[in-house]
Amino acid sequence: MSFARASVWTASSTLTKILCGLVIIKLLAVTYGPEGIGLASNYRQLITVLSVMAGAGIFNGVTRYVAEYQDAPHPLQQLSATASTLVVGAGMLIALVLLLCADPISQGLFGHSDYAPVIRYLAFLQCGIGWANLLQAKLKGIKDARSNALIIIVGCLLAVPGYLACWAIGGFTGALVGLAVVPAIALLPAAYFYQRSTSERLGPLRFGWDSEMAGRLLKYTLMTGITAVTLPLAWVVMRHQLADYNDWQAVGLWQGVASVSDAYLQFITATFSVWLLPALSRLKEKKAIAGEIRRTLLRVIPAVAVLSFGVWLLRDQVIALLFSHQFTAMRDLFAWQLPGDICKVAAYVFGYLVIARGSLRAYVLTEITQFCLLLATSHWLIAEHGVLGAVQAYCITYVCYLLLVIAAFFYWYRK
Repeated sequence: MSFARASVWTASSTLTKILCGLVIIKLLAVTYGPEGIGLASNYRQLITVLSVMAGAGIFNGVTRYVAEYQDAPHPLQQLSATASTLVVGAGMLIALVLLLCADPISQGLFGHSDYAPVIRYLAFLQCGIGWANLLQAKLKGIKDARSNALIIIVGCLLAVPGYLACWAIGGFTGALVGLAVVPAIALLPAAYFYQRSTSERLGPLRFGWDSEMAGRLLKYTLMTGITAVTLPLAWVVMRHQLADYNDWQAVGLWQGVASVSDAYLQFITATFSVWLLPALSRLKEKKAIAGEIRRTLLRVIPAVAVLSFGVWLLRDQVIALLFSHQFTAMRDLFAWQLPGDICKVAAYVFGYLVIARGSLRAYVLTEITQFCLLLATSHWLIAEHGVLGAVQAYCITYVCYLLLVIAAFFYWYRK
């Protein structure tokens, strides 16, 4: 599939996903206000972590090796069987931890243990997230953007009624459970479209074990684990720091701006895992890799710049449409958030090269760099400027991070 066709399918599914997410955010904002958004933010962060760590976090590795082995049946069978075993084992382990530690996890996320039942529901839902991610990762490996897009579209159409049902039955507690239902329910369309695909290019969905293949995949578990620990921890620290200096309403304003960024950036970054990662995984020569990165930057940077400028121009309408009058103070935060978004997307183009090459040392270094930059700048700026300081820290972090990864890329290219 060409980049243009992949982009069209990805854009269609991304639009559906964004609309689904915005409906959910709108319900939270209207019903529970900035304080409700702020209280739910740490739990949403946990779901985000589980969206990448459920099933051992091997999914970028699965995409990479499916792209590499799709014409080699025996390694592909070893990959498929080993990946399935890892997903089952990791799902059971994570479920056990969530069930046994529901009270302290609730205490850490919400400040009390009243929402421990929500964590116990999540213990089972994350198993569905893991399997949905595995099936999608294999489809991404053969650049099947159409099937991936349809999985997301159908999943969103199922997720919104599921979320509304949880919210109607359980109030705020049900709304929290519904947030986890949204990614987990994608397993239903993922299973359907997977069984319709060309199985000889994906590998059979059976259990097995190959130690060498497991070692390769577990390297991606470490990479994903670093991501799951560093940046989410930085966001949690920043939220609690902002709540201490201001209140949870200020946290809700910051999370509102971040939600808008997450929504429109999906139009750009969703294509990375479907197209860029498999493409870089199959390239071997540095010149060809550099050409692919240059072409990607020329495509995505103008697009994200136009989108971010449009969001800034229409920020008042965006706030009125997606949130409520209680979020009006958000308008002054976009001027710092949006330049940070542009730098973040540009930096992540280079980051996918690290994933495609499977360089654990480079990956750990990049994640720790982001973590340290966020903590250092936020510690200083939140104390000085409150919620404005949080978005200033975000912007400065990704400007510095982009400069560092560009320098690292040129060092690697000339080495």
